[in-house]
Amino acid sequence: MTYLVLFLGLCFVLGGLAVASNPSLYSGDMGLVLASIAGRGWLLSLGVSFMSLVLFMVYLGEMSVDYVYSLCLAADPFKRLGGIGCYGVELV
Repeated sequence: MTYLVLFLGLCFVLGGLAVASNPSLYSGDMGLVLASIAGRGWLLSLGVSFMSLVLFMVYLGEMSVDYVYSLCLAADPFKRLGGIGCYGVELV
């Protein structure tokens, strides 16, 4: 059991590092899933199964929506504002 908790801690740290370094949105999302599953495992090892399930569902639901939104924004290389070729939309 001790090795399992240590392994989950390592996975949690590696998942956090993958989200923080974030070379692409896809790897950041995978790091988020890894950290979330490892955190859920920690809570399960403490015997808090309902809280583990609720936090897992809320956290992954929220973060998946944020990453999909960011991915959609990053996928459009030439952003346009109202049909006018405006490449400085980030300033608005």
